[in-house]
Amino acid sequence: MLKFRTVSLIIATLAGLLTLAACDRSKEEEASVSALASTESMLRYVPADSLYVIANVEPLPDALLDKLEPKLDQVLSSYRVLLQHVAVMAAAEAGEDAADSPEVSQLTAIADELSALMSLDGLRSAGFSRDSTAVMYGNGLLPVIRVSVTDGGLFDAALSRIEEKAGQKMPVASIGESAFRYLQAGTLKVIVANFDTEVVLAAAPASFDDEQLSQLLGLTLPDSSIAETGALQKIANEYGYTDHYVGFVDFQGIVNTVLGGEASGLNADLVALAGDESPELSDVCKAEILSLAGIAPRLVMGYTEITDQQLLSGAVIELRDDIAAGLVPLTAAVPGLGEEYAGLMSFGMSLDIKAARSFYEARLDALDAEPFECELFQEIQAGVVAGRQALNQPVPPMVYDFKGFLAVIDKIEGLDLASNMPPKSVAGRFLLAMDNATALMSLGAMFSPELAALNLEPDGKPARFESPQLQSAFDAVYLAMSDNAVAMSVGDDMDQQLPDMLAAEAEDNGILLSFSMDASRYYAFIAEAMLVAKEDDENPMPPEFQGALNDIMLAFSDFYDRMSARIRLTGRGVEIDSKITIKD
Repeated sequence: MLKFRTVSLIIATLAGLLTLAACDRSKEEEASVSALASTESMLRYVPADSLYVIANVEPLPDALLDKLEPKLDQVLSSYRVLLQHVAVMAAAEAGEDAADSPEVSQLTAIADELSALMSLDGLRSAGFSRDSTAVMYGNGLLPVIRVSVTDGGLFDAALSRIEEKAGQKMPVASIGESAFRYLQAGTLKVIVANFDTEVVLAAAPASFDDEQLSQLLGLTLPDSSIAETGALQKIANEYGYTDHYVGFVDFQGIVNTVLGGEASGLNADLVALAGDESPELSDVCKAEILSLAGIAPRLVMGYTEITDQQLLSGAVIELRDDIAAGLVPLTAAVPGLGEEYAGLMSFGMSLDIKAARSFYEARLDALDAEPFECELFQEIQAGVVAGRQALNQPVPPMVYDFKGFLAVIDKIEGLDLASNMPPKSVAGRFLLAMDNATALMSLGAMFSPELAALNLEPDGKPARFESPQLQSAFDAVYLAMSDNAVAMSVGDDMDQQLPDMLAAEAEDNGILLSFSMDASRYYAFIAEAMLVAKEDDENPMPPEFQGALNDIMLAFSDFYDRMSARIRLTGRGVEIDSKITIKD
């Protein structure tokens, strides 16, 4: 069992190593504007009908790498401790004496060798350079990672050192003059191939013959490649992605391949192999599953900007036109939603409840018009009646006035994790967006004499709220109101922020959810939490393990400045934009 885990550890770490190598790039390389469509790049190995691809064909900025590499070495040194702990746990599960087991010593030696590789110098010693490019893709459904190297001999030597530490060599097979290592686990074969200038990690059924493996490993080029079709370039052009990282996952294509009889090439071979083990589905079920796959046919992703100051990325869950159009009206105008704030964190959302009701009702209408016949979806179909009943329940008109909220936490002080003590003070602001804020406050005044005594006007001016319930938990509670929102602040001097918060631009910009945080402070907080051992835990972490996790979090804290993300509903689907700023 431990020998299997030994080789598995090698494979898992190699996957991480190959991915890491893609970040180690050269300032001398000038990426072509047509790199995503170049038939000279590794994209020539990616079949045109690939169902998922993530490609890296442009160098990262040197200034960013200069910041990243010292932190990377710090993180990887901590991973060595974690890998050693995994070795001890593996021995314990196998019933070995963790202190004296030779298997533990062996796995620890492997961890040391792998950790030595996973650094800038280690990558160079294994044949990777700043000129390396990488692509992860599906040759059909089967996963392939391909990374360029300067010297295949260096990679082979590095892998041999790991095998030596492991005390066993991976089996070797060949196709023609091309040899490759592999690990077989049941009916699955994991392949590590070194082709002098490229390293390939792939998975395949153990029963695949040489012709099939030749296609998988790129020894036989596809009839048409994704470089020739320019599919990635089209995605980059449409969504504004750079050549650093661009990719997609074709959900509809995957379902069509498995269920729709559209499999060809290696997919056809794979589906044929899985035929006896695949669940039996009626033609009706297959058709309805294929139809559902068309609701969200594809995910696309990429970076829109990479500098030494910030990383901007995006992902889009593309939706069927009618679904996307139906979701667009669900967002609403919330003052300040989506803006960046300097505090500890902020989060908010918008929702037009009346539009959400209409969208839900339209989905029920669709299920009534074309009900599911597949037995797998009968519970969903049966829920239509309950859905209609829920819509017929009376709802207070004020509910439809709700448009969203925004919370900003500026600071938390006095939190003692070691003593399990709550914070001594919290400073922040909260805004509730309503179409008729005055009516909401009037309703609240009927139940709270303290609120009624404020005589709050929709002028944005803050008034101190003397509430016994809130004062026991927060200092200096203030309320303010505008025509379309009510805002509350807690903490000293936070009331001065309320007028600007209420006066912030309120525009329906399609934002459903928004989040931002001080990433440096967040990771520092997590680092502190890693050191707090709970005595009542059944399986407490060893101090060395806690310390390693603490060091990793501190490295992140020292590298990242702020992080933010927005989820928007657009005519294309669900768009997720993220931003990471980096410390100087």
